[in-house]
Amino acid sequence: MPNKPSEHLHFATDGQEITSIDTLEQAIWGTRPEHNEKLGQLLLQQGMLNQKGLDRALEEQQQHPDTQLGHILVSLGLVWQQDVNQTLAYKLGVPHVAIRNIIPRPEILNEISAEIALLYNVIPLTISNDRLVIAMENPLDMHIVEALQFHTNHRIESVIATREDLNWAVGTYYGSIDQTQLIEEITADTKFESSQSGEDTSRSIIEQEATKRPVVRLINAIILQGVLRNASDIHIRPGRDHTDIFYRIDGVLQFSRAIDNSLLMPLIARIKIIGRMDIAERRRPQDGHARLFHQNKSIDLRISIMPSVKGESAVIRILDKDMGLLSLEELGFIDKDLEQLKLLMTHNHGVFLVTGPTGSGKSTTLYAMLSEIKKRGPHIITVEDPVEYDMDGVEQMQISNIIGYSFAEALRHILRHDPDVIMVGEIRDLETGRIAVKSALTGHLVMSTLHTNDSVSAITRLTEMGIEPYLVSSTLLGVLAQRLVRKVCTDCREEDTDIPDMIKQVLKLNDNDTFYHGKGCDQCNHTGYHGRTTAAELLTISPKMIELINAGASEGQLRKLALKQGLLSLTQNAIELARRGITSLEEVFAVRLD
Repeated sequence: MPNKPSEHLHFATDGQEITSIDTLEQAIWGTRPEHNEKLGQLLLQQGMLNQKGLDRALEEQQQHPDTQLGHILVSLGLVWQQDVNQTLAYKLGVPHVAIRNIIPRPEILNEISAEIALLYNVIPLTISNDRLVIAMENPLDMHIVEALQFHTNHRIESVIATREDLNWAVGTYYGSIDQTQLIEEITADTKFESSQSGEDTSRSIIEQEATKRPVVRLINAIILQGVLRNASDIHIRPGRDHTDIFYRIDGVLQFSRAIDNSLLMPLIARIKIIGRMDIAERRRPQDGHARLFHQNKSIDLRISIMPSVKGESAVIRILDKDMGLLSLEELGFIDKDLEQLKLLMTHNHGVFLVTGPTGSGKSTTLYAMLSEIKKRGPHIITVEDPVEYDMDGVEQMQISNIIGYSFAEALRHILRHDPDVIMVGEIRDLETGRIAVKSALTGHLVMSTLHTNDSVSAITRLTEMGIEPYLVSSTLLGVLAQRLVRKVCTDCREEDTDIPDMIKQVLKLNDNDTFYHGKGCDQCNHTGYHGRTTAAELLTISPKMIELINAGASEGQLRKLALKQGLLSLTQNAIELARRGITSLEEVFAVRLD
């Protein structure tokens, strides 16, 4: 991780963060020289970055030319976002503002509609010398500047703010206001009396209501709120008296708002139109998908509609393709596990498995490993259900149960296509398992997922499927069991001095250990957590382990040997993260296995 972000940069004060409207106006109309040095060179000059890190980031940018260098540097953990923004402000001669410390007046916020603020992720701050001052992530994006001038009839003066601060400000100042106004518009004009009264409503009336502008705008606002808040899922859940909207953020459902049940049918109908589903079918579950583009990013939506006695409910899964493609370093593995993972990836044949429940980050880990492996230039083919993230330089296939194109069927064809590395979305049955094992025996590196609670039980799961122990022992390289745990918010982190005795006893903690939790602040929406990291248990197959597998040893015997040989259990791994102040004991207790 880079050094602590600079509180005072060594160059001129025009790179400093601005925290008030008065200071902002002085900075805007003061002397603001631009500097010709590139961002990377300026960061080098200030000692925030070394040449090795810059070269690595530039190499990554060659593979993703549409991604700004600043984003790459931050995502690789080489610099802090605060330092990048201050350096950009210095380079461009543009003020860098701390939006959370500046509260725009209501009349200023009204200069831009919520729809425009959500679309471009911008916030108006003040009007100075007949110019509307707009905070945005990239003040050089003339497409956005020209669009804002068209919509506001103002000349625009742009200033820099971080993406995180902009997301927070848009959600705070526009999210609830916009949805409330739209809900009032829909309620005043809706033809549906309740979520259940429209059983015989004709398709034409449903479609007419679902395509009305307020309904369209409300759904767009709900989805964009999810994107801006980094939610993984949006839940629209009907109740007896009202319908609740939730966002799943960092793995936890957070209540957003309640709406009248009379709005449920037009909203669900609109969602069905987006997902290309049958809007008149309200008795059977339906699945659909859609794609939206936001801030030059492609975001996939996986939509599930389920009928219930109180009306249809919807869950929209948000898959940000850019967010999903992370490096192994970004996933939060401890150094020992990271080194072992990189060593396992050097093998040119064998099977490597990632296990854990749904939503534990298995696919993200496999993609991170593939990103590392593809640097060697092998022929990589994946077969998935569905393909979650597009990856350049990798051939990706999607199975289809409708036409009988299963994992096993796809694997047979893949082997004729001369691959070096094969990634199978999941080993679900004996046939897929056997083909995966035989592929490893014939000189292929096979990576896949399995639904087991820990790493050792993956071995017994394979043999219980019917795969012969000698095939398992001769092909299996290692198993990674993982969970996602929430990270303590660094802005409100404090020592946890009130740990229940029951947690201490269950986790077998030492009295002299120090742990932390978040007390809650604006940065983390008063949850005490911000973001997630990986708690893991990595099992590597040793010669003695092979002997036990061939002898048909029990899961208990295998685990006893693994612990003796240095396996750090998932529980102990999570406790180590808590000792470092990365997560809390509350999270450790939630994912413990022993």
